[in-house]
Amino acid sequence: MRILCLHGVGSSGAILERQMANLRRELDPSFELVFVDGLFECERGPGVPEYQTGPFFSHTQGYSPFHIAQAVGYLEDLLEDEGPFDGIFGFSQGAALTLSYCYQQQAAANPLRTKFACLFSTAMPCSPDVGTGATIISKLRTLEYDITDRARCNGKDLTIAEQEFVDVLQRTVVDAAMRDPLFPWTDMDVYRYGERDAIPRVLYPSVLAQKIQIPTIHVWGQNDFEYMIKMAEVARSICEESMVKTVLHTGLHDIPKRQTEIKAVLRRIDWAISQCQG
Repeated sequence: MRILCLHGVGSSGAILERQMANLRRELDPSFELVFVDGLFECERGPGVPEYQTGPFFSHTQGYSPFHIAQAVGYLEDLLEDEGPFDGIFGFSQGAALTLSYCYQQQAAANPLRTKFACLFSTAMPCSPDVGTGATIISKLRTLEYDITDRARCNGKDLTIAEQEFVDVLQRTVVDAAMRDPLFPWTDMDVYRYGERDAIPRVLYPSVLAQKIQIPTIHVWGQNDFEYMIKMAEVARSICEESMVKTVLHTGLHDIPKRQTEIKAVLRRIDWAISQCQG
């Protein structure tokens, strides 16, 4: 059972391997975990402890459709060149990239090179397709709508679909950018003044042609930042409900460490494998 493991932003394969040490000890010996570094060297990521030494990497240089397409292409090459793989374990940015890849492959009717995914503390998933939510984005861009305005004092009426888009952003990336100066998305004005092709296309159910169909396990800490929990919930919502399992643990933005919580994750992994074999 070969598993590709994708780290979070400003981290590395080696750091993720240490993060997953407790989980790895409990896995069946037949599991082979393959840890890789992101394509781009970067600064230390949010929440990466000072005792963790670099270099540090990111899977993307940004979150525009171009940058996400670049990351998805690199992941596709990894899965083909280093595979075959049975599954992906992704953490934070790595988990979000996994969903971006799965959705894009499905939308293009291309074969998926993973049978299931176990996603830890998933960050906001984005689309590499400039057409995702394009009508809504164009309207907000034309209105120069301030998505950070929680009081809705823009003086402009939005459709239900447009307001839903704004609400998704406000409870996730807008909240994160306002509370954490290290959060990668710091320029919320891109939705007002940025080039249309540079605007991140977030993935949420209303903009999907089809939900992700493979078995997915979603794991996050109940004591993580609220905006990160909301991102993980959005990520879960773009996956087919009948193929989803969720595990909540008592930690923060991390891999579960308590024995009972690790066992819960392992049971869900066994479930996902059984779905693939059935």
